[in-house]
Formats: sequence, C-alpha cells, structure tokens
Amino acid sequence: MNRQIMGLVVLAVICITVGCSKNAKVSGKVTFPDGSPLTVGKVTFETDTYSASGTLQEDGSYTIGSLSDRDGLPPGRYQVFIAGAMKQAGTKNMNVPSSGGAGQSGMSSMSMPVFVPAIASKYTKASTSEITCDVKKSMTFDFRVEPPDS
Repeated sequence: MNRQIMGLVVLAVICITVGCSKNAKVSGKVTFPDGSPLTVGKVTFETDTYSASGTLQEDGSYTIGSLSDRDGLPPGRYQVFIAGAMKQAGTKNMNVPSSGGAGQSGMSSMSMPVFVPAIASKYTKASTSEITCDVKKSMTFDFRVEPPDS
C-alpha cells in the first residue's frame, strides 16, 4: 500500500514539474488578402468563460497564452478577434497648458501621435469577427483580415 501511495506522490510531482496540462498549443499567422502580415495587436481566442491571447509579431505570427506566454488553451470552440490593432498615422500638434515657473502659466505646443485602425472594425470584437476556431489539439490557425473600413 505504501508503494502505491508513494507512486502516486511521485506521479503528482512529475505532473507539477513537467506539466500535465491538457492545453493545446495554438499558433498561426494573420495576413491581409495581398499576403502582407498584420503586425500590430493581440489575437484573442474567447469563449463565454475563457480568454487567451497572443501578441502579433513583425511577420504576422502569434502564439496563444493565457496564464503565461505560449501556454496554450483548453480544447473548445472559440470566437477569434484582434484587440489593439492600431497603427500610427502621423502626429498632430496640440496646445497644452504649461507651467513656466513662479507665477507663469500659458500654453505650449506638443506633438502627439495619431493612431488609426489597422484592420476592418468587424475583426476587433468577438461578437462581430465571424472567425471561429475549434481547438481539439495543438494546431496552427492562420487567417486573413481585411484592411480598415473606408
């Protein structure tokens, strides 16, 4: 009996150390119809009760993680969307209050970045993206997105 208990303890320690996770490793690439990569934002896989995401890289690739980078996600059917897909489209000069010192106040000009959407707005929410993925095991999931709405 003691050997059985000891065996279970050893198995539990191995599982904790090595990982008995049933999470599927999911990675892929996001591109536009012309084949160019989407390089900004986070690809998010979401259900009613679970969410995991991966940051897009310069080549459009991503790897999904929930509690830590690249730890995957449980099998299931997910809505997929992209959060934070904004690109800088220049700068805008803005007048802001300045504090010039003892008794001095006024306005000064500051250059602020201007950001615009990098993708069509429908891809930015789970409820409108129309992209789903059935995750059963570790897999590659590539998909295309459209450029921003006109």
